[in-house]
Amino acid sequence: MKKLTSILLFFSILLLSGCGNKTVTNHYSIGCLTFKGNLVYSDWEGFEAYISSLVDYNQTLTFTSESKEENDEKAVAYFNEQAAKLDTDSLCTFIAPGDYIVYGVGYSVSENSFYILKGLTFSCDTVTEYDEQFALTN
Repeated sequence: MKKLTSILLFFSILLLSGCGNKTVTNHYSIGCLTFKGNLVYSDWEGFEAYISSLVDYNQTLTFTSESKEENDEKAVAYFNEQAAKLDTDSLCTFIAPGDYIVYGVGYSVSENSFYILKGLTFSCDTVTEYDEQFALTN
């Protein structure tokens, strides 16, 4: 009887200790999440080369914590750190009137759709916070 109790106690402890260590891992994209423009007037290559020299651009981020919400918060905080490094006036000079590019952080919803947690819209003369949640890629 003691042997059976010891075995049950061992498996109970093993089961309970395993439940407390659940973690969630999520992958995010940081970089150009969507854009509008023609390739003639805006200097997309110059924009991408310049922004890549300042911050993480078109890269994958991975966060692990106890919940997806906590990972989302970490991704937004990381984006805010990166965005603080940007020279927005210089970046806007690469973009022609009528065109824009969204630098942001988000995750893939489908093959051609992103959910954007936070983003900045760069146009020829302004930088504004991206005000939509979804972006379709080409």
